Amino acid sequence: MKYNKLETEKHVISQSYQCCVKDYNEIVLNEDDSITVIPTIFTDVNVIDLDCVEKIRAQNKSQNRQSTMDSTFAISDSSNLEMLLVELRFNYRNLSNLNRKKLIDKVNGSISILGNSVKINDTYIFIFQSNLVQQAQSRLQRMVPIIPSNYIAMDLNELISKYF
Repeated sequence: MKYNKLETEKHVISQSYQCCVKDYNEIVLNEDDSITVIPTIFTDVNVIDLDCVEKIRAQNKSQNRQSTMDSTFAISDSSNLEMLLVELRFNYRNLSNLNRKKLIDKVNGSISILGNSVKINDTYIFIFQSNLVQQAQSRLQRMVPIIPSNYIAMDLNELISKYF
């Protein structure tokens, strides 16, 4: 399945929170402290900024913010449509700081926002710098209690090759 811009933009959350539909390059810039100008990694890719959605929802309800993944977007093939959850972890240096509960809370908070209007892909993607992906994969596998195997660490190049 590959990125589907039209379905991303048609999603009920995109329609309800139009200001939170953003160019993916902008989200990468905001999540990577080593970048100072908007990158041109993605061409014409809009995603739903889940942190933005949750910030507005929490303000409207006068509640504390839930943890959420950074973004979601529609992926599809000829017969399936799903939303993919992606968290950008570019600024991680010490992978022992990865916290099982926080990772699970991010996924659960995002699922809560998206509801059940479109199926959510059961693979949850965590993007790390390329030189840390193997360490991140190892850390996820060694977490106790075990983190579900559908929590996947990859780098941005893998995300692009698989979904774009």
